[in-house]
Amino acid sequence: MLSQLRRNLWNWLPAFLEIAEAGSVVGAASRLGLTPAAVSRTLGLLEAALGAAVFNRVGNTLVLNAAGIALRDGVREATRAVDAGLSDSLGDPFLRPLRVASLGVLTELVVPALLDLKRTHGELVPEHHNIGPSDANNLLVRGRLDAAFYYEEVTAENVVARRLGQLGASIYCGGSHPLFAARRVARTDVLASAFSIPRVGDAGRVRDGWPSDVPRKIGMRIDLLRSNLVVALSGTLLVVLPDLIAAPHVAAGELRRLSVLAIPPIDVFVAQHARSMERPPLELLIAGVERRIAEASINPRSRTAPSPARSRPPTSRRRARARAPVAARRTLRAASRRPSA
Repeated sequence: MLSQLRRNLWNWLPAFLEIAEAGSVVGAASRLGLTPAAVSRTLGLLEAALGAAVFNRVGNTLVLNAAGIALRDGVREATRAVDAGLSDSLGDPFLRPLRVASLGVLTELVVPALLDLKRTHGELVPEHHNIGPSDANNLLVRGRLDAAFYYEEVTAENVVARRLGQLGASIYCGGSHPLFAARRVARTDVLASAFSIPRVGDAGRVRDGWPSDVPRKIGMRIDLLRSNLVVALSGTLLVVLPDLIAAPHVAAGELRRLSVLAIPPIDVFVAQHARSMERPPLELLIAGVERRIAEASINPRSRTAPSPARSRPPTSRRRARARAPVAARRTLRAASRRPSA
């Protein structure tokens, strides 16, 4: 009886896990590409074989009961064990996919580190997902993700998060903003201007690190901190950006850094499932991201350009202006040397 149940379970478990995740048969059916009737029938077969319900019906939502939680946790552990066993049987830890998530600006650090790892280990197949902390933690717990990088120390069952470092951040404005060409910018000028701000994160803090005790005018709300670069370049609103992202645009004269208010550095965390730690490819990736954070933290503003207010024209333009009179004098001298007709 038990052996027959085990054989059938392999067919029923995917539907069970999706229902547990979606909280409804309809949601699970959409994820699995099946009809709600087929998913409902599969759940009925599972509960009939177990002799017990695994969900409580609360309105239109299905909520795991104690038996369902035990089954879900057992399936997650089994999934991780199968993944580890496949990796061990192949004899090469780099043959197993490396599934990683990051959000917004952090992708600028994570994807290059993944590419470095890929160049060194060509057989590795990285998978990158752009998702937030709560969704990432859920996938970590389910064994569908190896690591997640984000700005907040959001915790979940069996998920271990640690801080990798900090990214410096500052207030910036674009070329058409009124403060861009101002000779002097005071704190009151900045606080009188409207900001584009990212949404509050899962830990209850604004993701750009703005001090909670300093009020500011809100002119726009965005979902991702990375989107504020587009807002800044438009010159419409002030924004807070990681210096790492803003530096090339400051050097190009497209952004101006307004250093009238200190912005606390932005923490960067990596999260892993407790049982997936010490995997060689993952350790190398985390070390690569940590190294990039450290490099970005070493005097990141040294790459920024001077204030554009009353700035001198670029060197190439100054040289062109200086050459223009000289070229004109040479033309006149050449004309005077020509024999008259």
